[in-house]
Amino acid sequence: MPSDVFGLDVVYDRQVDSNWPESSNYGYFAGGNAPGNVCTIDRLDFFNETVTEPSSNLTQARSSLGSVFSSNYGYFVGGTAPPYVCTIDRLDFSNEVVAVPPVNGQLPSARYQFGTTYNSDYGYFGGGWVSAGNYTSTIDRIDFSNETTSLPNSNLSMIREVLSGSSNSNYGYSYFAGGYGGPPPVNIRSTIDRLDFSSETTSLPGNNLPQAKGWMAPQPVSGSDYGYLAGGCTIPVFTGPAYYCIVNRLDFSTETLSLPGKNLSIKRRRLSGTFNSNYGYFAGGDISTPPAPTVYSTIDRIDFSNETVSAPGNNLTQARTASAAVSGGKSINAKGVKKGTDVNGVPISSTYGYFGGGSKPPSVSYLQRISFSDETVSPTASPPLRLTQARSDLAAVSNSNYGYFGGGSSTCTIDRLDFSNETVSEPSSELTQARNGLAAVSNSNYGYFAGGQAPPSVCTIDRLDFSNETVSEPSSNLSEARRGLVGVSNFNYGYFAGGFVPPYVCTIDRIDFSNETTSVPSSNLTQARTDLAAVSNSNYGYFGGGQAPPSVCTIDRIDFSNETVTAPSSNLTQARTSLAAVSNSNYGYFGGGFSPPTVKTIDRLEFSNETTSAPGSDLSQQMQGGAGVSN
Repeated sequence: MPSDVFGLDVVYDRQVDSNWPESSNYGYFAGGNAPGNVCTIDRLDFFNETVTEPSSNLTQARSSLGSVFSSNYGYFVGGTAPPYVCTIDRLDFSNEVVAVPPVNGQLPSARYQFGTTYNSDYGYFGGGWVSAGNYTSTIDRIDFSNETTSLPNSNLSMIREVLSGSSNSNYGYSYFAGGYGGPPPVNIRSTIDRLDFSSETTSLPGNNLPQAKGWMAPQPVSGSDYGYLAGGCTIPVFTGPAYYCIVNRLDFSTETLSLPGKNLSIKRRRLSGTFNSNYGYFAGGDISTPPAPTVYSTIDRIDFSNETVSAPGNNLTQARTASAAVSGGKSINAKGVKKGTDVNGVPISSTYGYFGGGSKPPSVSYLQRISFSDETVSPTASPPLRLTQARSDLAAVSNSNYGYFGGGSSTCTIDRLDFSNETVSEPSSELTQARNGLAAVSNSNYGYFAGGQAPPSVCTIDRLDFSNETVSEPSSNLSEARRGLVGVSNFNYGYFAGGFVPPYVCTIDRIDFSNETTSVPSSNLTQARTDLAAVSNSNYGYFGGGQAPPSVCTIDRIDFSNETVTAPSSNLTQARTSLAAVSNSNYGYFGGGFSPPTVKTIDRLEFSNETTSAPGSDLSQQMQGGAGVSN
């Protein structure tokens, strides 16, 4: 998102919304018509795209329901059983148990075939049928903090049903699109209504769907900048409707509609959608083919990075239409322990950063853990947890379940840290060559280890596939062989910066995650340097310290929206090289390094105002040339 749309603090508050599904591990599809209403819930695992059935179902079989979700719960709302119902079922992401919320548990009135949107505080349900032949323009609201339902002061611009929702907290608006309704004459519509989250008022942005249609996925499927409205049909339903496989794209920054040119694999209506930060999934649906509709179990996946549509290879466990879907939840271990917690339910993976390896000297193997909640540092176990071998000048990547420490001290091995139980093991794959002084970036599917010294220095990039832990080489390399570089990444790109060729370099290479090609953007670091460290949030990457020579305390910032590099006003508290870094959504932490001498200092960079300070805790041991991961 362009940085001139919102200031850093506003964008930060929205993008780290705990409700936003960036870190979600599952999508859940519930209810629908098979034909015949069902109460079944299917779970889509975003990690490997397999579909299974958890042990819980909805409290009643129903179809044409709506859905919203918070960081802790998914809510399946309304629908027809028949008759129309006002029921709310709550899916607890921590244990996958379904129950009716204890405070209220009902909409203000029974309805079905409505559109849904949400932000971090509320879920909104707009339009739909409220009784036979009667549509509504009413918007109902559920408050996630206390699970009560109410009517905000605004309604849709017209009565309508079978409309679709799209939502993006970054821009502060949600949208209700298309549907069938009026004012008279009642007909299929292309109208888009905008709901302003700050005032809960509705208005017409002036841009509508390119074609009038309804029965698209009723819940949002959204990336960081676009919403996607897929499928649907025109009416009358039983006299030869036109069905669509078209995917419409809503640009949140301009509120314009366009066709990215990628369509669903099958024309269909009444499908449902779920998404995480990288992909959207459209599932199920039907076409009306007398004497009975054709119902699908198909799942199509849209890649937000390049807008291609493909089949992940797994479908719903049964063909169904008019179901609802939510995104959320953390992985569940086979023993029923929530992934990312210990056996007592205490969070592990979401609250710690891990510094691994390095040199005091000599090279060491131990891991040190920083708790993001209180910024204390401790060994990971007693005795301290260690990598499988001592190594320094290594690199590391992580996904939601594991951290991977690769290379260093002229080795090609990879160590895996399991965040759920803090054990270290060695997967069967290794880097394609032994090397040290390399760098790494990652997205949710792959980790990329680049450069380093074999010796000599290399430009090689290795790709680690998180789904099966195999290592291969994509066709692209760095623009030049170098060691001592560092990497940061966002959802779309990874950036490798600095290093030593010789001489010291300020070059930045960019890898495009969608096609794994590398290029050199127009900006460089503000000074040539090597052995630096880096952290990032959703808007910026920060490169700190390193050797120019001499050692420096400089922090450079790369703006992901335009790839310009500037130096914020703050620096590290001391000049140093060969340091390591970890980050969470609020802060980046730069630890250890060589000043000289080798130090155990930690500096904290606050992302909201870009100030640096000492949190008061240091590493438990001196370290230089280590690597860090966090979840």
